[in-house]
Amino acid sequence: MKILVVDDEEAVVEFLRSAAKACGITEVDTAASGEEALGQVIHSHYDAITVDIKLPGASGLEIVSILRNMCPHAVIAVISGHVPREINAGVLEAIDALICKPVRLNTVAALFAEAGTIAAARERLRAMSNYPLVKEEAQR
Repeated sequence: MKILVVDDEEAVVEFLRSAAKACGITEVDTAASGEEALGQVIHSHYDAITVDIKLPGASGLEIVSILRNMCPHAVIAVISGHVPREINAGVLEAIDALICKPVRLNTVAALFAEAGTIAAARERLRAMSNYPLVKEEAQR
């Protein structure tokens, strides 16, 4: 499983990276801005993406719909201490979880576990394919 952590606070990035490692996730990429996150998803596939709202440049709420279009199967969780009272319905549709900081380790562990379950189910479904091109892609 591969995740992307989008947050400009180094302490939060390290907390989420450590939580991922404790869950057995070794592939963790990070981005400190919305623009950097979009650049990352162009080059990599992610099973889960955590996004802060308050970022330099584009906010997390401005990029989640784009992230959803670029990574339609990723679990996208907004993890922020700056959640506005009202959020656009389109943005809410693009995210899978909205978690307020401070976030507990058990919450992050559950988030990563559920994302792993979804990723594993997707792999099992692809492995059922008997069409050669789909089967080859599933083995990558």
